Amino acid sequence: MHKRMKKLFSTILTFSLIAGIAVVAKPLESRAATSTSWNFKNNSFKNLGTISSEVTIDNLTLVATKDLPMKVKSKKATIGDISYTYALALGGRGDKNGRSVKVPISGDDTIKVTLSSSSNSSPRTLIVANESGTQLATMNAGTSASTESFNYAGSDSYLWLYSKNSGIDIFKIQVDSRGNGNSPSKTDNSSTNASDQQNITEDKSSDNTEPTKIQTEVQNTSDGKVVTSYKELVSAVSSAQSSGGGKVYVSGNRISCDGQLSLSSSNANVQIIGIQNNDGTYPVLDFTPFMKSYIGKKSSDSAVGIRVTGSKYTIKNLIIEHAPDNGIQIKGSSAGNNTVSNCIVRYNNDAGLQVTAGAYNNNIEYVCSYRNCDVYTRGGNADGFAPKLGAGKGNTFSYCYAWDNSDDGWDSYDKSGEETPDITYKYCAVWNNGNPNVFTGKYDFDKGEKLDENLLLIQLIEAKDPSFASKYNSGNFALPGGNIIATDSGNISLSAWTGDKYDGNPNGFKLGSAQSTSRSTRTMSYCLAFNQSRKAFDNNNSALTASFDHCIAFDSGYNYYISPFKITGWTNVIGFGGKSADKLPSGYSVAKPSNEGNIRNTVESTKNAIISSCKKNVIPGKVYFNIF
Repeated sequence: MHKRMKKLFSTILTFSLIAGIAVVAKPLESRAATSTSWNFKNNSFKNLGTISSEVTIDNLTLVATKDLPMKVKSKKATIGDISYTYALALGGRGDKNGRSVKVPISGDDTIKVTLSSSSNSSPRTLIVANESGTQLATMNAGTSASTESFNYAGSDSYLWLYSKNSGIDIFKIQVDSRGNGNSPSKTDNSSTNASDQQNITEDKSSDNTEPTKIQTEVQNTSDGKVVTSYKELVSAVSSAQSSGGGKVYVSGNRISCDGQLSLSSSNANVQIIGIQNNDGTYPVLDFTPFMKSYIGKKSSDSAVGIRVTGSKYTIKNLIIEHAPDNGIQIKGSSAGNNTVSNCIVRYNNDAGLQVTAGAYNNNIEYVCSYRNCDVYTRGGNADGFAPKLGAGKGNTFSYCYAWDNSDDGWDSYDKSGEETPDITYKYCAVWNNGNPNVFTGKYDFDKGEKLDENLLLIQLIEAKDPSFASKYNSGNFALPGGNIIATDSGNISLSAWTGDKYDGNPNGFKLGSAQSTSRSTRTMSYCLAFNQSRKAFDNNNSALTASFDHCIAFDSGYNYYISPFKITGWTNVIGFGGKSADKLPSGYSVAKPSNEGNIRNTVESTKNAIISSCKKNVIPGKVYFNIF
């Protein structure tokens, strides 16, 4: 059942080339990563009124004519904790010559637009075009305000934003640059929605560079309690629960947690919100002191970092790591209508985030889950996301990303009598899960990466061989011998842990199990799975009812292994580079694109940006892979 991971030569080569370019291209003027934004509530914009000629403010150009005018108007919208009060009203269909916004970009940037339709009933479409007028992407302007993103890769230039049809209102435009451009950028002092931040920065893990300074809005905490320690956090949450609701703001860089945070009240209406630091980083809830008593032992629910058994809780803007079991667990038939938003769950000793045992209507959005690993179970159980073992109805994952976990990216395994009725996945991505070499350091070593000493297995290796790190850094990868790893199969060697004893599964979206019947549904929209050595989309012996809309899988053992699913929707399903032929329901086929290279390059760039951001403790937020 268990296979050694095949090395991802193409990915490693690409990474090496990119790293090489970054090192040798010294003649180019380098620029630090920046975040530039324009908020139309600022004085320089909000008093413009009707615009009937071209206006440039802070390097942002509003392109208008007498025949194609625009105006800045008073309009209120709220996204998360951020309120907007003014918007640029495009007023109708536009193009490069009128009713458009000319946005400066510099190299590999992410452009984010906070917008809505001017209609309360009809969504509209915003066009993103380049200097030649070629449409590069579209953004949805819904009837409610949202922040949409586009990842640009190219040279210094401009992008134009305009409506495809009718009126669209733009509240804010932001450009996050990863640096290495040739022109400076300017950062304004406008409000930033923390849950939609995508502060992508260049990965400088090898030179100890501090995270890029990113100007952020000071969080208004007057409506809640600010805490700076684990003891204060537990006390404030308990007080809020007793009071029937409230907000608890977590402040600081790293909070050491020596026990579990239990959220058990019904209709709690409690929000736990991290305060973004001035450098763009977010608070880390570090459960390392809690982990110490569980090394080499079986863990349980009592060892979960944040355990939610109640309803109407929000966990937002936090990094949760080193828990002895799940980083976050939402469990039980009373655990419903909870939200986890804009978080990172990593280095935990079981799945990063689990929803199970009847937990219902939970919304998981903008969450990164990576490098979670249960050493004791030889890599088993520790999925990125685990909506499994009888999760309830209505659980949704949006813009969530899982990579380098010791088991599956997503796992919906059910036992007899525990069928999970439905799960919705929107704009989610998985890659390189179930790879045992990640956890010994071999995967990073082969890529020329710095040793990841956050990994528990690395810590155990260093305890056995104190010279391991120095040898690694000098180019010598040498694992110690002997039966040094305590597991549920007894003490075993590292070669056994990564070999025939390894119990992790290298799958992306594992959608069910033999207990999952056609009564259960899975809805996949704009989902991406790649570089999974076994299966990208996996039925795992189930016979579910499923819908696939704009899904892409490539470079995996099987891209799609989903027979005998009952299909209720099949639109723009793409696959290429699979090592084995797809296993599909009768009558269905997967399209092969003509731009495989472009897709790979765009995915690689976006993936590296997400990883780089997480390494800096900057939560990527809502990231769009611009390939659909």
